[in-house]
Parts: sequence; structure tokens; C-alpha cells
Amino acid sequence: MPIWSPLSVTRSLHPRCSERIVLIRSLLLLCGALCSHPILAAPLKVALALGEERGAYLAFEAALRDALESRDDVVVLPARADKQAELIVAIGAKAADDHSGSAIPVLHVMVSRAGLEKSTRKSLQGASGIYLDQPLARRFSLLRAALPGTRSVGVLISGETPELATTRQLASASGFSLHIQSVPTPDRLAGSLAALLAESDVLLVLPDAEIYRSDTIRNILLETYRQQVPMIGLSQNYVRAGALCAVYSTPSQIANQAARVVAQFARTRKLPDYQYPQEFEVAVNTQVARSLGLAIKSAERLRAEIGERP
Repeated sequence: MPIWSPLSVTRSLHPRCSERIVLIRSLLLLCGALCSHPILAAPLKVALALGEERGAYLAFEAALRDALESRDDVVVLPARADKQAELIVAIGAKAADDHSGSAIPVLHVMVSRAGLEKSTRKSLQGASGIYLDQPLARRFSLLRAALPGTRSVGVLISGETPELATTRQLASASGFSLHIQSVPTPDRLAGSLAALLAESDVLLVLPDAEIYRSDTIRNILLETYRQQVPMIGLSQNYVRAGALCAVYSTPSQIANQAARVVAQFARTRKLPDYQYPQEFEVAVNTQVARSLGLAIKSAERLRAEIGERP
């Protein structure tokens, strides 16, 4: 009796039947290969909401757009297409106000911590953000690196001053005597500042919009200069105006961090907790240092030292 097999049967079939069987086998193999891989998710739709067309905001938007448009899992929607978005990146305080209470998840950027905490920013689906200001621990690291001979630190406070308890803890851990002067009303600023500078080696600016405003910062700087007390500012603009030094993050650095948050959201559909900038720079006003008779390290050297500190 002859021995037969499916293969022998296939070979004995009409050529057209054989071709059909080969085609079916190929289709089955293709289906198996497709089923063994996960189906690609649709790209995350992101809207960049620009509240004001200011230099820093525009620089951030351009840097973030460049970072996101190179990704396959994210698509940046055209301007003013927020309602079609799955995530909104609100750039600046006005954009944060405009999207307060949004049903779409919101990532707040280029806004200070005090600015975000001052009013309700929680959307119905949750919100997060990257603060514009630096963590206090990093600012104390700058103070120790820039002015190692410091013994006493002065701070002005009002009812709007955040993180005062953290300031006390960090000053104590650094071995500084902390002098705190309250400014209950704007007309008391000059007297409070003079009293504080008389007993302080350095003035550490805390993010307080009630004290440090566009109409007060010049007089504060003039008084610190008159009493030969250096100021640790909040940003590069403070240093340009006359502060000794400051640690800050560029719009591009914050945009890089925001791009990572967006990529994480694209994978998980969850936003992380609010966070401080991870990358940073240091600015030094060498002219002010010379005028105060201070020998200060370069911005590059201070940046490296801060990066090494815990």
C-alpha cells in the first residue's frame, strides 16, 4: 500500500490549488506575526496654550514644540485647538488661569510655586506642573558655595511668603543664623529692610510678590548696595539688576523636562506630582562682587559645585 502525506497530496494537486494553499499559509503566518505584537496606540494629542507672547514663554514654546514634534507618540495640535487635546501644556500664569478647572489634564509650566498655590489650579482630571522657581535646598547650596564665610542670613517675609519652615530648617542645617523681618504693609518695607540688613551678612530673596515687585526691587537693591550686603536673587534678571548671584533654569531646560513629562503621560495617561526644575544654571554679577570687595567663584565653578552637593 502506498504511503501518503499532506505534502504528497499537496504536490499532487492542480498547480492553482497548490498556489492557493501556499497563499493561505502565508496569510496565516502574517496574521500570527501581527497578533504577536501590540497594536500601536494613537499619538497623544497635545495643545500648547500660550497665555502671553513674552520672550521667555515664546522661547519655552519653541523648545518644547521642537522636542515633541520629533516624537512618533505625540502630535502637537494647531493653536487654539485645546478642546481636541488630551493634554494641555499651560505656559505662564495667564494660561494657568485660563485653564483652571479644565476637564482635560493640564501641565503648568513657567509659573512660580507661589503663583500656582495662590489659587485653585486643579482640573477635573488632575493637573501637574514644573515650577519656575528653584528648590530652596539648591539656593542654600549656592549661598554656601558663593559666600562660604557667611554666618547670618536675612529674609524679608509677608503674609504671602511660602516655605518659611523649610527656610528655617535649611538655615539651621547649614549653620547659619537666620534673621527674619516681617513687612506687614508696603509702607513698612524701607524700615524693615534697613533693620534686617544691619544684622545680616547676606539677603536671601524669597519668592514673595508682595515684597519683591517691579516698583520696589530697585530701592531694595540700592539699599543692599549702600549697606554693603550682597543679595542672592531669584533669577538671571535679578543678577543683571544688581544681585550678586542666582541659580535659575532656562526656558529650554524646563522645556526638556516638560517633554519628558509629556512622553510619560503618553505612555501611562498619568501626570506626575508637581516638581522643581531638574536642570539649572548659575549667574554671577562680577561687577557687584568687585564693588562689595568679594572674591567669588565663576558661574561655571559654582554650577559644578552645586551639582555635586547633596
